[in-house]
Amino acid sequence: MARHSGWSVKAIRKLLAERRIRHLKRGNRYLIPQNAINEFLVANMVEPEPSEGLQGADDAQGSLL
Repeated sequence: MARHSGWSVKAIRKLLAERRIRHLKRGNRYLIPQNAINEFLVANMVEPEPSEGLQGADDAQGSLL
């Protein structure tokens, strides 16, 4: 699955351990559907907020994260 998705094995194992992607555990093996990564991405995608034009000079000096 890691080669197919381009994700690291460690990242996929972490998602499995956290039960965040669909899978089937058979003994000590995890079977992951081919579309499980795409489902995870769609479910967790953050869409950007629409911009309302240029910000004023006062707004440009907002706090840093």
